[in-house]
Amino acid sequence: MSYTAPDPAQFAQMEQAYSYMAPAAAIQIVMPTFTFFGPCNQISRIIYMNQCNPGLIMQVAANWLKLAEHYLAASEKLKEKTGEISEDDWSGDDRDSFDDKSGKMDAQLVIIAAFAMHVGISLFIIGTMLAVLVPLMLAVATSLFAMSVMYTAFRFIPVIGPGVAASIHVMATATAGSCLTVLEALDKAITLAAKTLASFIGANMGASWIALATKGNMINPLDTIGSTGFSLLQGLSQLALRNLMAPGRNATSSLASASPKMNNLLMKNNPHLINFAGGQGVYNIGNNINGDVNPDGDAQRWDRQTGVDFGGLDFIPNTFEDQAREDDGEPQWRDPDKYPKDQQEDA
Repeated sequence: MSYTAPDPAQFAQMEQAYSYMAPAAAIQIVMPTFTFFGPCNQISRIIYMNQCNPGLIMQVAANWLKLAEHYLAASEKLKEKTGEISEDDWSGDDRDSFDDKSGKMDAQLVIIAAFAMHVGISLFIIGTMLAVLVPLMLAVATSLFAMSVMYTAFRFIPVIGPGVAASIHVMATATAGSCLTVLEALDKAITLAAKTLASFIGANMGASWIALATKGNMINPLDTIGSTGFSLLQGLSQLALRNLMAPGRNATSSLASASPKMNNLLMKNNPHLINFAGGQGVYNIGNNINGDVNPDGDAQRWDRQTGVDFGGLDFIPNTFEDQAREDDGEPQWRDPDKYPKDQQEDA
C-alpha cells in the first residue's frame, strides 16, 4: 500500500499536555487585566477566544487521514480481486457491466479518500498553528501574572514600594503591548487560514457529492438534514454565546453595529466577563482531570451522558443527534491478513 496515515495514538501525549495550557492561560490573565488594564484587556480576549486543545485537533486530523488510508486500501483490494478474473475466464456483456460497476465503485472509494485526506490535512494545518499560539498565550499570561503579583506586593511596602510598583506597572504595560501585537498577528493569521480552509472543505464537499453522483452513488440531502441541522444549530448557538461572553470587548466590535446598547452594557461589565473566562479555565482543568483527557475519569456524570455542558456554554442536550444518526454505525474494517475469508465463506 503506497499511503500510510499517521497513527492517531501518537498525539495522545500532546493532547494531555495541551489540555491544561489554554485553561491555565485563561486563569492567569485575570489578575493582570484587573491590575494593568490597557493591552491586557485585549490579550484576555484572545486567550478566551482560543481556548482549545491542538493535540486533540491533531488526533482528529490523523483519524481523517486514517479513514483515507482505509478507503485507498479498499480501492487497491478491489482492483486486486477484479484483476484476478481474466478475459479468458469471463467475457461478454455481463463482464462489461461488471467492469463498469466495479470501476465506478473504485472511483467512489478514491473520491471519498481524497475528501478525507483534504479534511485531515486542513485540520493538521490549523492544529499546527494553534500549537504555536497556545504555549505563547500561556507564556504571556504567566509573565504578566508574575508582574501583577510583584506590583501588588510592592504597593504595600513603605518608602520604596510605591516607586518600584510604578516601575513594574510601566514595564508590564509595555510588555503587554508588545505581546499583544504578536498575539494579534498570529490570531488573525489563524482566523484567515481557518476561514480559507473551511471554504475549501465546503467546496470540496459539494464537488465530492457531484462526483459520487456521477459514479452512481446518489446522496439524498434529506437523509442527512436532521442530524446536520442539529449540529449546525448547536454549533452556531454555542458560538454566539461564546462571543457574547468574551472579555475585552470594544466599541468597534461586530455587536456594536447591530446593538450599540448591548455592546456598551457588555463593555461596562467586562470585569465580570474576565472573571467568567478565568472561572471557565478552572472548570476546564477540572474536566480534564476528571475524564476529558483522563481515561480514569467519571464517564457516567450527568453532563457527559446528556451532552449538556453549562460551563462550556452548551445548553442543548445531545440526545437528538444520537437518534438521528443511530443507523450510522462505525465501519468494520476487515484485516485481510487476519480474516482472509468472508463470513459467508466460513459458514
